Amino acid sequence: MTATVQTHAGPTRPVAAMPPLRRWLTRLFRRRPQTFPPLAGVSALVNEQALAVTEVNGSGMCVVGYRGLLNPQDRFSFVLSLDGIDIAGDAVVAWRRHGGLGVAFYDLSLAERDRLGQWLCARGEAV
Repeated sequence: MTATVQTHAGPTRPVAAMPPLRRWLTRLFRRRPQTFPPLAGVSALVNEQALAVTEVNGSGMCVVGYRGLLNPQDRFSFVLSLDGIDIAGDAVVAWRRHGGLGVAFYDLSLAERDRLGQWLCARGEAV
């Protein structure tokens, strides 16, 4: 018995990614997260450790100073404090290097996403 695969005969066209998403993924997977200074008034509580946050986006965040056992693809709960606004949810570790974590938000409620979006808009950043 032989399996065959049919392919599209025309030229392939690249799928255009949204520029903000592409920019965020570039930031998320960069090599040196500690090169950016922590954001003032922003911290994250991860496994009962208060961590400095270097970047926040509608898709995730980068934190520095983590000392623990989370590895890439591990899921965990967090509390993100943004100038007095607490946002709680679940996230997945995208990378871990030199005490830094690149984190993608996994489960944020609609109310939490709205508060995060309002905070980002107040800072003049795209959601």
